Amino acid sequence: MLIGEESENQQRKAMIPSFQTVNGIYLGKHVGVGIGVGAEPFEYVTFPVFASAHYFFSANKVIPYAGLKAGYAFSNSHKKLEYSYMYGDFNNKGGLMFNPEIGFRIRMPYFDLTLSGGYRFQRLESRITQEGSIYTYNRRVDYQRTSFTLGIMF
Repeated sequence: MLIGEESENQQRKAMIPSFQTVNGIYLGKHVGVGIGVGAEPFEYVTFPVFASAHYFFSANKVIPYAGLKAGYAFSNSHKKLEYSYMYGDFNNKGGLMFNPEIGFRIRMPYFDLTLSGGYRFQRLESRITQEGSIYTYNRRVDYQRTSFTLGIMF
């Protein structure tokens, strides 16, 4: 779950779901690395692809950890603008993502649960072309959100 300002006007808080999966390996007892993908509905749906690294501080039943996910969120969303003052195309490109987090891994009999909180930076870039014009406008919005995750590890 990502919590933060709704859009670039920064006036209302919003809570959006974030669905991700990470496949990885352990490098020793304390370090895990992997590659992840997901889907997230910001102003338009983005598909993040990222590298993930976590450090697990102990080997007890409840294990604190720190992690980092970094990558790029893709989008091929394309829509027509139909404002009272502008008609044209809105081509969404996606952008960089960065997500440090801290949390706990809780060992269960057949799987592990993870609970974490962190900071999420997501840049979204768009190219706007006004109908009947040769000019284009490049738009960049930086979202800064608080992230809360609940996960299952096998």
